[in-house]
Amino acid sequence: MPDMTPVVSLLGNGLLREAMAASLAETVRLRDPAELRPDAQDGLAAIVPVSDSWTDTPLGAVPAIPVPALPVTAELGHVVVGPLTAPGTSGCWTCADLRRRRNRPGRYAVLDRNRDTLARSPAPWLTTFSANGIAALVADEITALVSGTTPRSASALLRVSLADLTVRTHRVLPEPLCPVCGELPEDTAERALLTLRPRPKPRPGAFRIRNATDERQTLVRTFVDSETGLIRDVGTADEGGLPVARAPLPMRGHTAEESGWGRSDSYRASEATAVLEAVERWGGLQAGGKRTTVRAPYRDIRETAVDPRTLGLYPPERYEVPGFPFTPFHEDLAMHWVWAYSFARRRPVLLPEAYAYYGAHLLRPDEPRLAYEISNGCALGGCLEEAILYGLLEVAERDAFLIAWYARRPLPRIDLASARDPRVRLLAAHLEEETSRTVTVLDTTVEQGLPCVWAIAVDRTDDTGRARAVCAGGSHLVPERAVLNALCELGPILASVDRSYAEHRGRVKAMAADSSLVRSMSDHSLLYADPSVFSRLEFLFSSPERRSLEEMTARSISISGDDLTQDVEHAVDRYLRTGLDVLVVDQTTSEQRAGGLACVKVVVPGTVPMTFGHDMRRVDGLPRLLDVPRLLGDPAPPSTVAGLSPFPHPFP
Repeated sequence: MPDMTPVVSLLGNGLLREAMAASLAETVRLRDPAELRPDAQDGLAAIVPVSDSWTDTPLGAVPAIPVPALPVTAELGHVVVGPLTAPGTSGCWTCADLRRRRNRPGRYAVLDRNRDTLARSPAPWLTTFSANGIAALVADEITALVSGTTPRSASALLRVSLADLTVRTHRVLPEPLCPVCGELPEDTAERALLTLRPRPKPRPGAFRIRNATDERQTLVRTFVDSETGLIRDVGTADEGGLPVARAPLPMRGHTAEESGWGRSDSYRASEATAVLEAVERWGGLQAGGKRTTVRAPYRDIRETAVDPRTLGLYPPERYEVPGFPFTPFHEDLAMHWVWAYSFARRRPVLLPEAYAYYGAHLLRPDEPRLAYEISNGCALGGCLEEAILYGLLEVAERDAFLIAWYARRPLPRIDLASARDPRVRLLAAHLEEETSRTVTVLDTTVEQGLPCVWAIAVDRTDDTGRARAVCAGGSHLVPERAVLNALCELGPILASVDRSYAEHRGRVKAMAADSSLVRSMSDHSLLYADPSVFSRLEFLFSSPERRSLEEMTARSISISGDDLTQDVEHAVDRYLRTGLDVLVVDQTTSEQRAGGLACVKVVVPGTVPMTFGHDMRRVDGLPRLLDVPRLLGDPAPPSTVAGLSPFPHPFP
């Protein structure tokens, strides 16, 4: 009768291997690594590469045999077990290593600088006692594996402290671009086809399929981990009297971080929002859900491609400035393209990859970039339809804000006393009382009728150390919600600008005199802290018109009581009826799907793109900047691009 005892092979040598050999000997047969061959797997259940020292290649010596491998590696003060790397299963050791490197770059810089020394030196805190404890842990993992139950190290690594033998489990989401186990499907026209499905609302007035605040713990458990998380941690603070949360997101191909921010009326909601915004950034930065396959000049694909000139570029002379980082477009310029769904054409179309993924250049540094792009139009939702709605609302908000700014539109003041939601009045009063500012909210809504607002707080003290003015924008299908969104943004931004202005008044003075010095997102808000530039904002208060929230509602689109998809269709239809297309790129990655989420980039060619850094602004090739103010009946609309405001915008 054949021996059915599971077989395990231990690779390596040292204290940990000796302890594991003793611990496993009673339950498995140990096979000499020299006997491992692809054609002789009889009974082999697992390979366990073991190292008493810190190495970044624990699986490097594992032969190409299709059985699970469980790496065990000592680091400085810890031993890491796993993740269990099984053939045909994503979420391997390399996935974990990539995420740990992004979250802890300082630690891995030590490894990279001292690789040979650390590889030769056993972990100084590793003792016989701790090795025996870790060996027992590994024996439990092997027992679970051979018995058919799920080991703790499946899709996770176990980090054992050598100081006190505490064990912490760190979940590992598969890295879709992992060179070992990552398998991205090709980006094709067929995969870009979009059919909207009915999405029942959980209750009337709800525009999210799921309540993020209620799911905060699940979101944190899925995406936040100090070692292997998509997000390293979430910090909270009080800014301007309102709860604020920040979720830093390490990026691929760069040492810098993006951040997800949450600003709302509770810490739980702010924390959940910050996590979701960071997860959204992950989808929008680089193609992590589909593999880009199309590279061609526009001339060869013009029948199926979006003309980049409709997206807003720069005048020819800008590209001639030394150091300008963008490439002038011509029809023979080869570049990467991704598939998007066009609601106007009712079929997939090709869009330049750099417009769909604003961090694509970090992985393709030699790829030509035509213009500055950010996350504008990127959105996350509990379903694709929800993500499309919020992506479109963001495009609408920024487009309306920038048209108002560049055309110096006189805007109706919104009567906040007309709000039915008491939070609107209370939050505005709270901000005024807390900050000694006068808060005004203006209606920036343009021809599509999607409610958009501009909130501005103006200092009413004589303290020259405080910011003179701070602005924020908001949008929503419900005007009161648009106002509430803007006010929730305004308070924390105001506190941040006040703090920065006190530290950087000299630099702000320089930016006021030289707009080219406005280079970052924060500079735009910081500039308008200076009283000397307040005159640039005075046009905002030039209209005598006041508008109630009921009047705004009457001008808005119809809202479904029970189906979110109908709201999406109504919003998209408003753009189609005004001669604009709505494009949707499905950016959803495997990590986002693990959280039951969908991510999109919404692009509306012809709308004004948000940019940061005054020299990056895009106002050429966008006739709506001149057409919309005239269409809406402004008394003195600009007639040429030269007539647009030449100053940096104040959007935060």
